Amino acid sequence: DINSAGFTLDGTTLSIDGTDDSNVTVTGSGKDLTLSAVGGGTQQLIMSSAGTAADALTITASAGGIDISASGAAAGEDIDIVATGSSVNITSTENASDAIVLSATAGGIDITSSGSAGEDIDITTSSSINLTSTENAASSIYLHANGGTSETILIYANQGTDARSIQLLSDVGGITIDG
Repeated sequence: DINSAGFTLDGTTLSIDGTDDSNVTVTGSGKDLTLSAVGGGTQQLIMSSAGTAADALTITASAGGIDISASGAAAGEDIDIVATGSSVNITSTENASDAIVLSATAGGIDITSSGSAGEDIDITTSSSINLTSTENAASSIYLHANGGTSETILIYANQGTDARSIQLLSDVGGITIDG
């Protein structure tokens, strides 16, 4: 057992008295600080904060990157990000064509929304939006509205003054429009 000036270690709990800011620091080039839950059982490593600040739990790298990985082989051993009563924001200020990437090397990517009318999935950009599929199958790009008898799909260009402001092109095969 160690007990000294706001720092307590009793074999099961590390406690730091929060009367002042507390820091755990590793100094020296190339030295790591590792927090681990080892042993192969059902133990967990939990970081939590009961703070009320907008950034109550912060993970920051001032130089270098942040990697989060899960190598579990069983279903359900996922990386879950859940915001109950708040938003999830992914922001990048990198000036690169791949500033934010969502990638699955096997399986698919699902983006869903189950909100009320007006709580939509919006894609807004000051540059182009490209939908590309290299799958060699029917309906490889599929736009489908299935919300009831009032549903519509609208393709709308309100700024184009060219006679071809909306184009449907097919390099091979044809274009079929059924009503």
